[in-house]
Amino acid sequence: MASMKEFRLPDLGEGVHEGQVMRLMVNEGDHVDEDQHIMEVETDKAAVEIPSPVSGRVHKIHVDEKQLVHVGDVMFTFQTQAAEDGVITEAPHREPPTASTGTPAPARRTSSGGRKPASPSVRRLARDMGIDLSEVDGSGPGGRVTRRDLEDHSKPAVVAATPVMSSPPETATTQPGIPSTPIASTARPAAPSNPLAVDIEGTPDSNQYGEIIRSPLSQARKSISQVMSASWATIPHVTDCNDADITELETLRKGFHDPGSTDRRITTLAFVIRAVCRALGAFPILNSTLEESSGEIIFHRYVNIGIGVDTPRGLVAPVIHNADRMGVGELADQLQVITDNARNASFSIEDTRGGTYTISNAGAMGRTRYSTPIITPGQVACLAVGRARKMPWVVEDEIRPRLILPLSHSMDHRLVDGGREVPFIGHVIDDLENPMRFML
Repeated sequence: MASMKEFRLPDLGEGVHEGQVMRLMVNEGDHVDEDQHIMEVETDKAAVEIPSPVSGRVHKIHVDEKQLVHVGDVMFTFQTQAAEDGVITEAPHREPPTASTGTPAPARRTSSGGRKPASPSVRRLARDMGIDLSEVDGSGPGGRVTRRDLEDHSKPAVVAATPVMSSPPETATTQPGIPSTPIASTARPAAPSNPLAVDIEGTPDSNQYGEIIRSPLSQARKSISQVMSASWATIPHVTDCNDADITELETLRKGFHDPGSTDRRITTLAFVIRAVCRALGAFPILNSTLEESSGEIIFHRYVNIGIGVDTPRGLVAPVIHNADRMGVGELADQLQVITDNARNASFSIEDTRGGTYTISNAGAMGRTRYSTPIITPGQVACLAVGRARKMPWVVEDEIRPRLILPLSHSMDHRLVDGGREVPFIGHVIDDLENPMRFML
């Protein structure tokens, strides 16, 4: 006996009441299995894939893509097969539809060697591409399959193409003793490309000056805007800019070899995180929170480092919890995982919460050197790491080429002044310039 079941948007996390439908992954009339992902909702700074609570047929979809929805709103109505006692039973298994067409995906084999580690978004991409994850060599930590691994796996073999010879230019009819002259081309030169001709999602419109496109803010950008505005309006920022000579550190980093993992990649940022954790242990005021309601300073006995990652949806800061308990190698592994998850939007809201200090890897985005990092509300400092480059540097009264890393450190001047911040950043720089200190 068939029955109808409404599915309402569930609670997506503490303090989260609304989100934006980014993608509907099924169509009306499609069959879905229980726990199959049916929609993607962007809320706060995370994109969350919502699974189906039942097996059955999609009778009606009550929302559209880009629509703002609230917890408790009806998203879908499912037609399910129910037993006489009213218990919902599982429908016969079918291959899940692809996100774009709703047609069955290619059949996949199950690896006999166990499930390959991969993020949910990578698994979804593999399904859409018809790739068996068990056949893909993962380049991430612990053999984790990344998006790039899928792209490399799907590239066709390079075949040398036979060059096509163009015809010689036509010439005018020649006469003996008269050199031939080419016929003037009548083709018009190509129009110059429009530097503004970039695909922009939105609604075409116009004002008194010309054409415009109206593009609504995403939920992520709204959240970022609100947090940044609140931070700038309530926290008196002071930024201290410094340089660290990481020439010796770079030599150590490049010479690193882990016999247990041939693909382990140790980045400079992993050393910066370790140096910050050590400095926070020596200057705990930088790892605290100002609780204005009680007039108290809350000192954290744990160190959770948020890492600013640039993503298509905006800046996201996933958190490495208990970073002070990790060595450089483990921090490097964690960095690779959270960066991959952030850029693929395969993380939960909780993954961005609980940070006590934030590091923004600004140098990874381009040639930036110094900046003013915005402090996350609830924290008292933020460090922006610029792009390292070789510069002429005075060493023992001689000018030598050295690799210099720019550091921009913002502090909440209500709690931290120069007497505490300068020794803190000095501790960080001393570690980076003397890498043997990481062995302590």
